[in-house]
Amino acid sequence: MENTEKAIDVINDLIKINNDRAAGFEKAGKDLKKDENGLVAVFSKLADESRQNVTELTTLAYQFGGEAAEGTSTSGDLHRAWIDIKSTFTGSDLTAILNECERGEDAAKAAYEDALDPENELNPQVQQILLTQQHGIVEGHNLVKSLRDQLETIVDKDDKFDDENIAAEPSYKGATGEYQAPTAYGAPESGTVISDDEWEDEQAAVTGESKLMEFFVNELKDLYWAENKLVDTLPEMAEAATSAELKDAFDLHLIETEEHVTRLEQIFAILGLEPDSRKCEAMAGIVDEGDEIISATKKGTAQRDVGLIFAGQKAEHYEIASYGGMIALAKTLGYYDVAELLVLTLDEEKTADALLTEIAESQANFAASNEPAED
Repeated sequence: MENTEKAIDVINDLIKINNDRAAGFEKAGKDLKKDENGLVAVFSKLADESRQNVTELTTLAYQFGGEAAEGTSTSGDLHRAWIDIKSTFTGSDLTAILNECERGEDAAKAAYEDALDPENELNPQVQQILLTQQHGIVEGHNLVKSLRDQLETIVDKDDKFDDENIAAEPSYKGATGEYQAPTAYGAPESGTVISDDEWEDEQAAVTGESKLMEFFVNELKDLYWAENKLVDTLPEMAEAATSAELKDAFDLHLIETEEHVTRLEQIFAILGLEPDSRKCEAMAGIVDEGDEIISATKKGTAQRDVGLIFAGQKAEHYEIASYGGMIALAKTLGYYDVAELLVLTLDEEKTADALLTEIAESQANFAASNEPAED
């Protein structure tokens, strides 16, 4: 009963934050100049995305026997996002609008991270829906941040901001807000503050044509192989687990890992590459060790659960280290949108690791210590 009430509270908080988000993007679109129709379409798409989220969340609330929330979170009970919309934006200043939109997206991201905290003990169905919605929220955040960063780059280089320089019409696909991120603004015309050679040098730096970029892509291929391998392995670990809690943990992380694969494919797309993989020897060894644990332990024992948790956490720790390093490299190379996606996955890996620790300390280790040794 308590878990059901908690789920309804979480769902209603997210209904409010999505209502905030829809209203905020509507207001942002109205404040844009008439010649910025591309951004109006973007903001309209993001607002529609949150309305769809509200529809899904409302259905969930009713399924749990609760009432769906109405209105926004402006009473301050969740995150103070998109508050006092009418007084926030100043005229039609595009920088101010994009800055405020990014602030709102930061709050929406934080709301979903809070909602998916393991302490909320949401069931797998709810978690899957929230993970899918979270993916769209992160995509929207990345796009807004990208547009804001591009605008700041232009303004820094030329005090006379030319609206034609900004990629005003990024194309969108999919209900969760997938998009093709705008590419470079185009080579500078005569009269700009940088030369053609300088512009080409900057573009080379942005695209990361370097040994570091080569290393980054190779590590990306390793992670892609590793995540796909885990998609194949986690069902076997769930089937081998003894406790229901451990089975559920592996099932949940399978859903997350499938999402990790999707994010890596998005990163390849951002880099202009086709998804590719190379065998990750570290993950291959960890998976082999997990197979050995299953073979060496008796079905239905806590000892097997302890071994599976060890194997699972070795995989998590490898991925935590890998994603942490990749985030730093992405920032160095200037791919902040890639870093955002990697951060989201890193957080989920840490949460999965913490859940395995909790299961070990709360039940598996103690239960195994009380099992008699086999002759």
